[in-house]
Amino acid sequence: MYRHVQPFTTENQQAFYATQYEKYQHILFNLLDSPVKFTQHIGGTFHFNYPTEPILDILVGVENLHDITSLDEKRLNYAGFYRLHHAYEKKVVMAKFNNLNELKQEVRLHIIQMHTPTFQQYQQSHELLTHHPAAIQFFKAQKTSLEQPFMPIRDYENLKKQWFKQLQQYAT
Repeated sequence: MYRHVQPFTTENQQAFYATQYEKYQHILFNLLDSPVKFTQHIGGTFHFNYPTEPILDILVGVENLHDITSLDEKRLNYAGFYRLHHAYEKKVVMAKFNNLNELKQEVRLHIIQMHTPTFQQYQQSHELLTHHPAAIQFFKAQKTSLEQPFMPIRDYENLKKQWFKQLQQYAT
């Protein structure tokens, strides 16, 4: 897998990512016996309010996380998505890659059980980073300060986890 954070983009490509989101939303809802009940385009490619990796992030809501069975994973594999095996808390993350040599993530599915604190945190963070100027400025400053070109993905994901916790101060 591509080991480093992909170069950030600031070029607003909302129309492109909105079209891509619609395409993948259709795929997710039309998988045979799909457990998917909800999708939402989240992250920097939704609004381009701050520098972001060129990855389409999709929040996927299911009634129960155990609904994502090996059969569903296989169906998602056929659609080009592969499970990322990391220590994720209360979610399943799957990614679609540019090719099977470089393995740069193009689309990432954050599969989370609906009506849980984790799901609500995702939606709240999305709302803050879309509409709250101080939260947007905080996140933009964090991203701009990174020594990004050679940062390992895992380090970057750990930093983002801290930033999302800090974002909660803007939620009041």
